[in-house]
Amino acid sequence: MTTHDTTPRTDEPATTPRTTPRETMRGLPGILQPYLTWVTGTPLEGGRQIIAWSPNKAGLLGLVQMAGGIALGAWSLHPLTGWSIPLLVLATLLTTGGMRRLDVVIVHQTLHRMFARSHAVNRIVGEVITTVFWRSPYDENRKEHLLHHQFPCSMKDGDTLYLLSTGMRPGMSRSEYRRYLWWNLVSPKHHGSFTYNRFKGNFFGPMPLYRRVMALVWLAATVAFVALTGWWAEYLILWVLPLTYCFQSATFLYTHTEHRWWIFSNAEKLTKKERDHLTFGRMCGEPVPGPDVTGGGRRAAAWTTWWFRMLVVHPAYRMFVLVGDTVQHDLHHIHPNCDWANSAYVRSHDIAEGSDRYSDVWGSLVDHLHEAGMVGQPLDRLLTPERMSEKR
Repeated sequence: MTTHDTTPRTDEPATTPRTTPRETMRGLPGILQPYLTWVTGTPLEGGRQIIAWSPNKAGLLGLVQMAGGIALGAWSLHPLTGWSIPLLVLATLLTTGGMRRLDVVIVHQTLHRMFARSHAVNRIVGEVITTVFWRSPYDENRKEHLLHHQFPCSMKDGDTLYLLSTGMRPGMSRSEYRRYLWWNLVSPKHHGSFTYNRFKGNFFGPMPLYRRVMALVWLAATVAFVALTGWWAEYLILWVLPLTYCFQSATFLYTHTEHRWWIFSNAEKLTKKERDHLTFGRMCGEPVPGPDVTGGGRRAAAWTTWWFRMLVVHPAYRMFVLVGDTVQHDLHHIHPNCDWANSAYVRSHDIAEGSDRYSDVWGSLVDHLHEAGMVGQPLDRLLTPERMSEKR
């Protein structure tokens, strides 16, 4: 894991590139740079944006990804061949990633009324997606999420309470954390509780009458469609599996990496600087092999490993867990009303303009999990030097 302070140095020209893993990729062919920007989550300094994104385009991308995953899965099932299993794995990742993109990106922005200018449109989009995905109704979801922004990582934050309920604790060793993580990813109790609460929230929780009717109509339409077509196996494999186990696993991993949950002992009152430090840029990737890697065999092995991670490891994380603008989640907490659909470039521009409110953590999902959970770190890091001096 590599942590980079993004504060510009005052003794260097503003045009001097920061030393980050992304800048080490500057020498690679230009045709690869858009892909590398997507995978890493950050453009080269001074890089030109090729596609200007909008909320509607972001939503359409989520729909296309989900539909593409379902279509690929259906094609792989008929007929069953030796390629069906690997294709189904890819299809499930695509479908789940599309669902997550619509949930954690689009619904999230409707809660902030930043998907559309109209409050009514934000509500409609949010209610439709949450109904289809068996997620919390709009009003309750918005209430809980705004509380998260008001008291992030505190005991008033529903996400903090969720992580604690799964057994997460500060100060875990790497081996303890690994066992805890794997157990929750496969635990019937964890997933059963997660699924039950989703259904309960859709049918029995506080909500307007129209939302309850939407949930009942969607349930009836689903049962009728599957009964008439006889596609029970396809429905379970191509829809229920991605929407329950896979969706919940991605949500579990994503929530873990979202903040440095324990860094300020879950305090409710934080300074602006402390609040900024709760979040970080979850950048994906490592520096390209440098000139210090000598010898033909060693250099070839280093480049092979690097490309494998850039083409397989990090893209899977970006497609399945860290979707859309969630790489730059710190930007959302610093400037919640920003042009979120183009957040990679907005964040990069803000840093170039001199903002000192950002920090990057480079690496993989594992690195982000360890950083956010303070895994293997001493408990005295739960207090900043300022807070430690206050207690003396």
